[in-house]
Amino acid sequence: MIPRHDVLIVGAGVVGCSVAFQLARRGVRRVAIVERERIPGTGSTSKANGGIRAQFTTSVNVAMSLRSMEILDALAKEIGEPPVYRKAGYLFLTASTERLAAMERAVAFQRSLGVTVDLLDRDDALRLAPFVEGADLVGGTFGARDGFIDPGALAGFFLREATRAGVELVCGAEVLAIDRTAGGAFVVTTTAGKREAGVVVNAAGAWSAGVAAAVGVDLPVEPVRRHLLMTGPCLSLPPVIPMTIDADTGILIRREGDRVLVAYSNPDEPAGFVTALDPTFPERISGPFERRFPRVAEAGLDLRRSWAGLYEVTPDHHAILGEAADVPGFFLATGFSGHGIMHAPAAGEAAAEWIADGRSASVDISPLALERFARGETIHEMMVL
Repeated sequence: MIPRHDVLIVGAGVVGCSVAFQLARRGVRRVAIVERERIPGTGSTSKANGGIRAQFTTSVNVAMSLRSMEILDALAKEIGEPPVYRKAGYLFLTASTERLAAMERAVAFQRSLGVTVDLLDRDDALRLAPFVEGADLVGGTFGARDGFIDPGALAGFFLREATRAGVELVCGAEVLAIDRTAGGAFVVTTTAGKREAGVVVNAAGAWSAGVAAAVGVDLPVEPVRRHLLMTGPCLSLPPVIPMTIDADTGILIRREGDRVLVAYSNPDEPAGFVTALDPTFPERISGPFERRFPRVAEAGLDLRRSWAGLYEVTPDHHAILGEAADVPGFFLATGFSGHGIMHAPAAGEAAAEWIADGRSASVDISPLALERFARGETIHEMMVL
């Protein structure tokens, strides 16, 4: 007999686990997660940088970040030590007067939405980041409530609490097909057998387009490789630093223990399921990296500890969140374009609200509907990392 569920979530990454957690907290029963990997959270979640920021230039991205921060603050005592959300801040730096003027406009916009953010002059910026080469800097911005999330710990907390409440987890269960019954339910065929559900949540991340295609939904989500490079021990920097971004080049750094993690989104990276580290990648960023962060560059790069993971990218670099209009009961929670960890708490809550109550009350997710692409209502974000 095929197991039957009220809700079947595809994907046990941080987003899928957040949906399951929020459904369980709302008392929704007969919930299951199917995961293609043998161990939950070992896909893109395990390879994420883990930043969280509210310094965005679209209202919906700001709203998703602020709500995620509120959820994480509310859960802090329950999660316990060590905390999964550390408010080390995000520091954007620039040597361009034109870019600084754009940052000033962005700060005014963000403050109007309740974001904690300051516009900095050169001296203020260097007080926060004395480890950068700043002779040419003109200023930047700093968000004190921004910081870092431990991706694995957050996904693990969500999953632990969800399964304690009765959510079933099935690993090694890649989706092969999705059919509909005469009554409108979904029959999901996986490599671990079939399951029936009234609602399916597609939280499969970089693999979500294939899941959507199984129900005839054309989902514009592509996997794109993102490199994260680890330095050798870097004892000359303080033990805690902000996520520090050279906004002129897109190179960013943050602490990772006694080392420093270096990241850069290559705009020329082709789409594809490639996660092998490109040994030539460091050469592409070596010039601007060494100029802006010479003290970090002195520690060298340890490619044995470096890695690459997948972004799940949409054409406008915003998530797709909501029910597919042409397939009632098929909910999309994907396409976060590098913001999956930071927006997972809010996305899980919004999805659970929609499933339990028929609408999302915490955040207006209507701008993130799949149908925006067909309507020509894409969203333009200026601060993409």
